[in-house]
Amino acid sequence: MKLFHGNESMRQQGMATWGLKAARRGLLCGVCLLSAGTAFAQDGSGANSDGPQASDQDVILVTARRKEESLTEVPAAITSYSSEFLETQNITSFVDYATKIPNLSFQFGQGGTFLWSGDRETSIRGVVGVGTTSFYIDDTPVPSSVSPQVLNLDRIEVLKGPQGTLFGASSMGGNLRYISKKPSLTLNEGTMSAQAGGTKNGGFDYDANIQNNFVLVPDKIGLNVAVGYLQDSGFITRRFPDATGALVSKDGQGRNRVLSGSVALRAQLADSLEATVSFMGQSSRLRGFPGAYLKLPAYRPVSYTLDRDTDVQEYSKDDWGLGALVLRYKGNGFDIVSSNSYFSREITQVDDNTEGTKYFFQSVFDADFTGVPFYVLINSREKAFTHETRLSFDEGTLIPGLSGIVGVFHKNQNNRDFNPAVEVPELADAGFLPPYLAEVRVKRNEKNTALFGELYYEPVSRLTFTMGLRKYWIRQHQDPSEDTGALFGPEGNVNDGRDARQSGLIPKAVISYEVGDRGNVYASVSKGFRVGGTNSALPSFCGDDLGALGLTLDGAGQYRSDTLWSYEVGAKSRFAGGRVTASGAAFRMDWSNIQQVATLPTCGLTFVTNAGKARINGGEFEIGGRPFAEVPLMLQLGIGYLDAKLIDPGFLPQPPNSPLGLVPKWTASISGSYEAPLSDDLDFFIAADYSYTSSTKVPSVADGNAEFFTRQPLNLVNGNIGLKFGQSQLMVYVKNLFDKRLTYGDQPMSGFERRELLPDGNYERVLRGVVSRPRQLGVQYRLNF
Repeated sequence: MKLFHGNESMRQQGMATWGLKAARRGLLCGVCLLSAGTAFAQDGSGANSDGPQASDQDVILVTARRKEESLTEVPAAITSYSSEFLETQNITSFVDYATKIPNLSFQFGQGGTFLWSGDRETSIRGVVGVGTTSFYIDDTPVPSSVSPQVLNLDRIEVLKGPQGTLFGASSMGGNLRYISKKPSLTLNEGTMSAQAGGTKNGGFDYDANIQNNFVLVPDKIGLNVAVGYLQDSGFITRRFPDATGALVSKDGQGRNRVLSGSVALRAQLADSLEATVSFMGQSSRLRGFPGAYLKLPAYRPVSYTLDRDTDVQEYSKDDWGLGALVLRYKGNGFDIVSSNSYFSREITQVDDNTEGTKYFFQSVFDADFTGVPFYVLINSREKAFTHETRLSFDEGTLIPGLSGIVGVFHKNQNNRDFNPAVEVPELADAGFLPPYLAEVRVKRNEKNTALFGELYYEPVSRLTFTMGLRKYWIRQHQDPSEDTGALFGPEGNVNDGRDARQSGLIPKAVISYEVGDRGNVYASVSKGFRVGGTNSALPSFCGDDLGALGLTLDGAGQYRSDTLWSYEVGAKSRFAGGRVTASGAAFRMDWSNIQQVATLPTCGLTFVTNAGKARINGGEFEIGGRPFAEVPLMLQLGIGYLDAKLIDPGFLPQPPNSPLGLVPKWTASISGSYEAPLSDDLDFFIAADYSYTSSTKVPSVADGNAEFFTRQPLNLVNGNIGLKFGQSQLMVYVKNLFDKRLTYGDQPMSGFERRELLPDGNYERVLRGVVSRPRQLGVQYRLNF
C-alpha cells in the first residue's frame, strides 16, 4: 500500500445523473424504506394479501458467525451472492463481482510487492492498504490476491467492518469469503458449460467447465468434482525497434489462460460424525500484462499500444493449491468443527524495466545504455498450514438464553521471495560490478496463535447481547541475507536476521433486537488490527531520504500493528411475504498508528512505518429480491457512501483533515433479471447490471514531491439474453457494453520509473496502469444433467 493523501480537497467526480440522484435518494430514504418493510412484515394481514410466502430460494444463507444462518438474522452488514446469482448475471471474474459490492473497492500497485498476481489490494469501507481485508476459502485464510474461479462456489460473502474476534488479523475493514459447494449425499447432478466470443481489438475468448456430484454410497459418501479452462485474449500491442530500427509489433499482450479445478469427498462416518477432504487449485499463465501507459496528469490510458525500447516478453505464472480436512461432530446441543488445511502458491514473473533503468544510470552516473535490455526475474513462494477447532453450543445448552462459539486457531506461514541475478555484460563494460543489477533473497516465517469466542445472551425475548473476544500471539522471523549486484556496489549489502513478537486482545460488543420477518435492529462496537512486521534492510544510499523524515536505517527496520475502532448501527429485515430483503447501516471508524508505506524519492524504494490517524464515516443500503409475487423479476440495488479523512497525516506531506487517498466516496450497483415462459418447454430470460465507483485520488511521490492523480469513475454495464429449453440454456452475453477504457490503479513496478526526455531538456514521468478489458461479446451453452 502507498497510503498517501492529497494537499487539496478531494474533488468528487460527477456520477451519471440518474446514478447520483438514485444513490443520494437511496441512502436518505433507505431507513424509511426499511422501516416500512419491517412494519409491513409485522402486519400479518399485509403479508397474506401480498401473495404466496417466500420459498427456501428466497432465504439468503450466510456463515458470518461460523454457522449457517439467514442473512437477516445476523446483526452485521453483509453482502452475499449465491451461485444462482453468479450464474444469472454471468459473473466469472473478480472484477465482475467486486464492482457490485457497496463500499468495496480495489486497486493495483498498492500491495507493497512487485508481483502482478500478488499486488491487488481490496478495501472495505475505506480501510485501504495491505492486510486490511482478509480473504478466506471456506475455513482457510488465503492471500487477498487469490481469486478462485466461480465454477464450484456456493456463494461469496462479504462481511463489512472489523471481524477480528472470529477471523483475526487483517480483518480491519472486513472479510471476503469464498464458500465452496458441499458434496451431496443424496443427489447425482451436474452442470457443464462452454462459451466462446471475442474481445474488441483482441482475439478469441473461450471458457469450458464441468461440475458433477456423485453419490458413491447413498446417505454415506458423496464426491463433488469440478474442472474448468478459460482464455481471455490479449488486447495490448507491444511495439519495439528491431536491429535496423524498424518497429516490430506483437499483439495479444495481456492474454490470460487459467486452468482450475476442485474435488471434495464427504463421508458420513457415523450419525453424528462427518468428514470432508477437499482440494482446490488454479494455474494462471499471463502473456504480457493488461496495462497501458497513462497520460499525466489525466491518469488515463490514451493507447493500448506500448512503445518499448527493447524486445522483452513479460509474463507471469501463478500456481496455487489448497488442501483441507474438515471433521464435524454434532452432539446434543453442540457442534464441533475441526479444520486442517495446507496452502501453497508459487509466482514467477518477468518485468521489462529497460526504460527506467536506462534513465537511472543516465541521470545518476551519466552512463548510456541505449538499446540494452534490462529485465527482472521474480520468484515468490508461500506455504501455510492452518488449524482451527471451534465448538458451538445452542441456546439453553449451558444456561437458558445463552448460546455461543469458542475456538482455537493456529497458522504457520513461510514466504520466500527471490530475485535471481540477470547478467548484463554491458554493465561490466561500463565498470559496474557485479555485472547484474541485483540479486535479492528474503525468507520469512510467521506463527499466529489465538483463542477466540463469542457469546450470545437473550435475557428476554427478541433482545440479544453479543460479547466477543480474541487473544492472539504472533511471532515473526526473517532470515539473514545478502543483497548483491551493481545497485549495491562491489561489497553488497548484508541484512541481519530480524525477529518480532506481538500479542493483544480484540473485543466486540453488539446489542440487537429482533423485528419483522427474521430481521433485527442493532448497534455494535468492535476493534480491528493489522499485524506489524519487519522491513527488508534499505541500502545505504537511502539514508538521506530517511534522514529527511527524521528516521535512520536501523529505525526503519520494524513497524507495529495499527488498530481501528468501529461504531455501527443498522437494521435489516424481509418483507413482501419474505421475498425481498433490505438492510441499512451507518458507521464511524477511528484508525490509529496507520501503517504508511512511503516511497523514498531518490533511492526509489519503499518502507513501512507507523504514523497518523484517520476517521471514516459512511453508510450502506441494500435491497434485493422478487418485488412482485406473480412476476418472475429479480432486482438488487446496493449503495455505499464514505467520507474518509486523514485527521493526523503523520509523516505524510499534507495538511490535517484532508481526504484519505484511494477511497471512493460513492459506490453503487443495480442488477436485474427476468424470466418468462414462451411455451411449455421454452423459457426466455434476460439479465443486466450496472456498477459505479466514483473517482479516487491516487497518491504518487517523485523527486521528493507529492503528486495526486484522479482516477476516473468506474462505469460498467453488462448483460445477457437467452433461452432455456429442457435442461439446456443458450445465451448471448456482453461485458463492458459501452467499451469503457478504465484504470484500475498502477501496474506493480519492480524497477525504476520510466522517464521520457522532453524537447526542453526536462524529463516527463511515464506511469503504467492496469486497464479494463474492452468490450467482450460471446455465446454460452449450458447443460444441467
